[in-house]
Amino acid sequence: MNENSKIEVQIENCQGYVWSVQDVLRLRRDHRILGSLVGCGAKHPREEQGLPLLLSPQEIQVLKEENVVRLVQLPELREPPTAERKSSSHEYLESSYQQQIHIFKKEKEKNIEQFADRILAGKLKKMEKMEGKILKKNQAEAGLSPESKALRITREDVIAEEIKKIQPISRDHQVLQIHLRDPWISEQGRVKTRWVYPTGELNKCRLLAFKRLREQGLFVGEGSKFGGDFLVYLGDPVRFHAKYILICKEKNWIEGARNRPQDLVAKSRLGNQVRKIILVATLQDEDTNETEQSEENVDQVRKTRKRETVLFTSIVRQVQDYTRRDTAEHFGEMEL
Repeated sequence: MNENSKIEVQIENCQGYVWSVQDVLRLRRDHRILGSLVGCGAKHPREEQGLPLLLSPQEIQVLKEENVVRLVQLPELREPPTAERKSSSHEYLESSYQQQIHIFKKEKEKNIEQFADRILAGKLKKMEKMEGKILKKNQAEAGLSPESKALRITREDVIAEEIKKIQPISRDHQVLQIHLRDPWISEQGRVKTRWVYPTGELNKCRLLAFKRLREQGLFVGEGSKFGGDFLVYLGDPVRFHAKYILICKEKNWIEGARNRPQDLVAKSRLGNQVRKIILVATLQDEDTNETEQSEENVDQVRKTRKRETVLFTSIVRQVQDYTRRDTAEHFGEMEL
């Protein structure tokens, strides 16, 4: 894929952000990547969520492996603005202000043209009333007939007079544009960054589980609000509720000292309450036999290598016993 056609992901503090609406739609439509909107809407900041889109480490890694995104950093944003950048900003604001004045004046002139006949009729009527009052008070100046002045006013005169009254908008009423990107950062200011993931057993388990679910055509979203690592949807979350809550654990986590039977009961009741199935993903080693040919002879050598895969197990919704042994019996491999 061409480098310019890739989706730009800005990496800050080991987190990836997408700032383009088109890129967000493209990720959702073409790659089933949901992410999380962590910004606020411009019109209703307390009610709507907006850009940027925060990507999880698993989503970034998958997109990187599929060669869909380019990971960049913007070092200039961490430094104080230079004099040149300040000058560019002031010039942009002044240019925007002058353009708004021009647009405002054009809109006013358009309205005056549209309602010029009504304005002319109102002015004629008002002049007739004023001249009538003057004639009643001073009969000596009867030469000022109502028609003498009124008939001299034309539609063009009214339009020119109203246009002269137009005042430019003040700076207090200037509309300020909120940029989603810094418009003064050039392509040279975008530095490619390194991305190393996963590190540790849990992160590896999360990545493998995420890949496995995506391969089966499922949508995988962030699951912390339900106490899990992921929420798994059978279709687009706009149309479907999540069916699974996925929790990633270390190997042999049931026998761990920190795990209690009550924790399993709590997870089971949570799934029952929200009508979702609790899944636990753990890593397991799988032996694979591979055949290699030696360069010195034609003999084939078979080697056994260990490959890590992910195992999905489900917690039943009703746990009858609180002992560790009986609780462990409720687990079994689940085929999705």
